[in-house]
Amino acid sequence: MNEINEYSLSNMGKTEEFISIDLIKILQKIDAKKFVKNYKISNFWKGKFFIKRLINKIFKYKLNQKMIWNPRFWDEINIQVIKSKIYFKKEIYNDEFMSKLTPKRKKDILKYQWMIKKNMDLGHPLFITGECLNQIGGKNINEKKIYMLDGSRRLIASLLNEIKEIKILLMSHIK
Repeated sequence: MNEINEYSLSNMGKTEEFISIDLIKILQKIDAKKFVKNYKISNFWKGKFFIKRLINKIFKYKLNQKMIWNPRFWDEINIQVIKSKIYFKKEIYNDEFMSKLTPKRKKDILKYQWMIKKNMDLGHPLFITGECLNQIGGKNINEKKIYMLDGSRRLIASLLNEIKEIKILLMSHIK
């Protein structure tokens, strides 16, 4: 993986319209096999199958491409904990931002905001690099872009709590 600060958030997606993230420093590497087995999505689902579904959503809804699964994919990835800085792309007021959300999304974000204020551990948002996506069918995806797989509500809740530095999980390809 190249210098971590060379990576930037893709602009594709609803959350990505409003927020951005700067990757600052690699804090830790995590065993990829254990990670894909144990990572929880929405506290209900965990494992390879559900992470693969999230990756496929990137292909389907953001890239408009077809994922071509590589059965060796899980053996060819790194998972890293990254210290990051998050911010709204432009000055935006909470009321203005929240008015653009669906009622369910708004309710979830407010619940997460409360949980973060109470210092509850919600886990780290999960991202994947463009380089990783190119290994499973991506065509001409910028290798230096990162795509959000899971955690947009947590990111927004953190910003609403005026938390600017967070840790994220980044899935990248082993070279």
